[in-house]
Amino acid sequence: MKKIKMALGCDYVGFGLKEYIKKYLVEEKNVEIVIDSIKRPEDGSENSAQVTTEICEAIQRDECRLALLICGTGIGFCHMANTFWGIRACTVSDTYSAKRARLSTDAQVLCLGARVLAPEYAQDIVDAWLDEPFNWERESSVANKKQFEMIDNKRLKKPDFLAWNMGLSEDE
Repeated sequence: MKKIKMALGCDYVGFGLKEYIKKYLVEEKNVEIVIDSIKRPEDGSENSAQVTTEICEAIQRDECRLALLICGTGIGFCHMANTFWGIRACTVSDTYSAKRARLSTDAQVLCLGARVLAPEYAQDIVDAWLDEPFNWERESSVANKKQFEMIDNKRLKKPDFLAWNMGLSEDE
Protein backbone atom coordinates (compact mmCIF):
# COMPACT_ATOMS: atom_id res chain seq x y z
CA MET A 1 0.00 0.00 0.00
CA LYS A 2 1.31 3.42 -1.00
CA LYS A 3 2.12 5.75 1.89
CA ILE A 4 0.05 8.89 2.28
CA LYS A 5 2.29 11.98 2.28
CA MET A 6 1.20 14.57 4.80
CA ALA A 7 2.41 17.82 6.34
CA LEU A 8 1.91 18.72 9.99
CA GLY A 9 1.91 22.14 11.57
CA CYS A 10 0.94 23.65 14.88
CA ASP A 11 1.43 26.51 17.24
CA TYR A 12 2.67 26.11 20.81
CA VAL A 13 -0.86 25.31 22.03
CA GLY A 14 -1.33 22.54 19.48
CA PHE A 15 2.11 20.97 19.90
CA GLY A 16 1.09 18.16 22.28
CA LEU A 17 -1.89 17.11 20.18
CA LYS A 18 0.21 17.30 17.01
CA GLU A 19 2.76 14.92 18.52
CA TYR A 20 0.02 12.53 19.65
CA ILE A 21 -1.61 12.47 16.20
CA LYS A 22 1.77 12.26 14.44
CA LYS A 23 2.68 9.06 16.31
CA TYR A 24 -0.69 7.56 15.42
CA LEU A 25 -0.43 8.54 11.74
CA VAL A 26 3.03 7.04 11.33
CA GLU A 27 2.46 3.88 13.36
CA GLU A 28 -1.15 3.07 12.44
CA LYS A 29 -2.22 4.90 9.26
CA ASN A 30 0.67 4.38 6.81
CA VAL A 31 1.42 8.11 6.67
CA GLU A 32 4.76 9.60 5.72
CA ILE A 33 5.28 12.97 7.38
CA VAL A 34 7.04 15.07 4.75
CA ILE A 35 6.87 18.32 6.72
CA ASP A 36 6.76 18.66 10.48
CA SER A 37 7.26 22.37 10.87
CA ILE A 38 7.37 22.64 14.67
CA LYS A 39 9.82 20.40 16.56
CA ARG A 40 9.48 22.00 20.04
CA PRO A 41 6.52 23.82 21.63
CA GLU A 42 8.47 27.08 21.91
CA ASP A 43 9.05 27.07 18.14
CA GLY A 44 5.30 27.38 17.65
CA SER A 45 5.01 30.85 19.11
CA GLU A 46 4.22 33.82 16.86
CA ASN A 47 4.73 32.01 13.55
CA SER A 48 1.35 30.62 12.46
CA ALA A 49 1.49 32.55 9.17
CA GLN A 50 4.92 31.11 8.36
CA VAL A 51 3.80 27.55 9.21
CA THR A 52 0.64 27.92 7.13
CA THR A 53 2.57 29.30 4.16
CA GLU A 54 5.15 26.50 4.27
CA ILE A 55 2.46 23.82 4.37
CA CYS A 56 0.02 25.28 1.83
CA GLU A 57 2.82 25.92 -0.65
CA ALA A 58 4.03 22.33 -0.15
CA ILE A 59 0.57 21.15 -1.17
CA GLN A 60 0.62 23.47 -4.18
CA ARG A 61 4.05 22.06 -5.15
CA ASP A 62 2.67 18.51 -4.78
CA GLU A 63 5.15 17.58 -2.06
CA CYS A 64 2.12 16.25 -0.21
CA ARG A 65 -1.61 16.40 -0.80
CA LEU A 66 -2.90 16.53 2.78
CA ALA A 67 -2.06 18.50 5.89
CA LEU A 68 -3.06 18.77 9.49
CA LEU A 69 -2.82 22.12 11.32
CA ILE A 70 -3.45 22.34 15.05
CA CYS A 71 -3.84 25.38 17.27
CA GLY A 72 -6.14 26.21 20.18
CA THR A 73 -9.36 26.04 18.16
CA GLY A 74 -8.23 25.30 14.58
CA ILE A 75 -9.95 28.48 13.42
CA GLY A 76 -6.87 30.70 13.02
CA PHE A 77 -4.98 28.22 10.86
CA CYS A 78 -8.10 27.53 8.82
CA HIS A 79 -8.61 31.22 8.02
CA MET A 80 -5.01 31.54 6.88
CA ALA A 81 -4.96 28.32 4.85
CA ASN A 82 -8.05 29.31 2.88
CA THR A 83 -6.23 32.38 1.56
CA PHE A 84 -4.02 30.18 -0.66
CA TRP A 85 -5.12 29.41 -4.21
CA GLY A 86 -6.64 25.94 -4.51
CA ILE A 87 -6.48 25.14 -0.82
CA ARG A 88 -9.63 23.87 0.85
CA ALA A 89 -9.21 23.90 4.62
CA CYS A 90 -11.78 23.12 7.27
CA THR A 91 -12.02 23.30 11.03
CA VAL A 92 -14.02 20.43 12.46
CA SER A 93 -14.73 19.07 15.90
CA ASP A 94 -16.83 16.01 15.05
CA THR A 95 -16.35 12.91 12.95
CA TYR A 96 -19.31 13.47 10.63
CA SER A 97 -18.05 16.91 9.55
CA ALA A 98 -14.55 15.50 9.07
CA LYS A 99 -15.90 12.75 6.83
CA ARG A 100 -17.95 15.23 4.79
CA ALA A 101 -14.99 17.62 4.50
CA ARG A 102 -13.14 15.09 2.34
CA LEU A 103 -16.08 13.29 0.77
CA SER A 104 -17.95 16.43 -0.32
CA THR A 105 -15.33 19.18 -0.69
CA ASP A 106 -12.03 17.28 -0.87
CA ALA A 107 -10.53 19.42 1.88
CA GLN A 108 -6.77 18.94 1.81
CA VAL A 109 -6.17 20.66 5.14
CA LEU A 110 -7.78 19.60 8.40
CA CYS A 111 -7.56 22.13 11.22
CA LEU A 112 -8.09 20.96 14.77
CA GLY A 113 -8.36 22.64 18.14
CA ALA A 114 -6.19 21.31 20.95
CA ARG A 115 -8.25 23.24 23.50
CA VAL A 116 -11.56 21.80 22.32
CA LEU A 117 -10.76 18.16 21.51
CA ALA A 118 -9.56 15.26 23.62
CA PRO A 119 -6.64 13.52 21.90
CA GLU A 120 -8.53 10.25 21.42
CA TYR A 121 -11.47 12.03 19.83
CA ALA A 122 -9.14 14.12 17.64
CA GLN A 123 -7.70 10.82 16.42
CA ASP A 124 -11.21 9.63 15.50
CA ILE A 125 -11.74 12.88 13.58
CA VAL A 126 -8.48 12.39 11.68
CA ASP A 127 -9.57 8.83 10.84
CA ALA A 128 -12.94 10.02 9.51
CA TRP A 129 -11.20 12.63 7.35
CA LEU A 130 -8.44 10.36 6.05
CA ASP A 131 -10.64 7.36 5.35
CA GLU A 132 -13.18 9.13 3.11
CA PRO A 133 -11.66 10.24 -0.21
CA PHE A 134 -13.53 12.63 -2.47
CA ASN A 135 -16.41 11.08 -4.38
CA TRP A 136 -16.06 11.97 -8.07
CA GLU A 137 -19.41 10.28 -8.76
CA ARG A 138 -21.28 12.90 -6.73
CA GLU A 139 -22.26 15.55 -9.29
CA SER A 140 -23.06 18.28 -6.77
CA SER A 141 -19.62 17.93 -5.16
CA VAL A 142 -17.86 18.07 -8.53
CA ALA A 143 -19.89 21.18 -9.43
CA ASN A 144 -18.90 22.76 -6.11
CA LYS A 145 -15.23 22.16 -6.91
CA LYS A 146 -15.66 24.07 -10.15
CA GLN A 147 -17.18 26.93 -8.15
CA PHE A 148 -14.24 26.85 -5.71
CA GLU A 149 -11.83 27.19 -8.63
CA MET A 150 -13.80 30.09 -10.18
CA ILE A 151 -13.85 31.93 -6.86
CA ASP A 152 -10.14 31.34 -6.27
CA ASN A 153 -9.39 32.63 -9.78
CA LYS A 154 -11.32 35.83 -9.02
CA ARG A 155 -9.85 36.58 -5.62
CA LEU A 156 -6.43 34.91 -5.50
CA LYS A 157 -3.34 34.70 -7.69
CA LYS A 158 -2.65 31.22 -8.99
CA PRO A 159 1.00 30.53 -8.14
CA ASP A 160 3.50 30.05 -10.95
CA PHE A 161 5.03 27.09 -9.12
CA LEU A 162 1.78 25.09 -8.98
CA ALA A 163 2.73 21.45 -9.67
CA TRP A 164 -0.67 19.76 -9.92
CA ASN A 165 -4.36 20.50 -10.43
CA MET A 166 -5.02 20.80 -6.66
CA GLY A 167 -7.66 18.10 -6.92
CA LEU A 168 -9.93 20.40 -8.90
CA SER A 169 -10.28 17.82 -11.63
CA GLU A 170 -10.03 14.06 -11.71
CA ASP A 171 -7.14 14.15 -14.18
CA GLU A 172 -3.73 14.31 -12.59
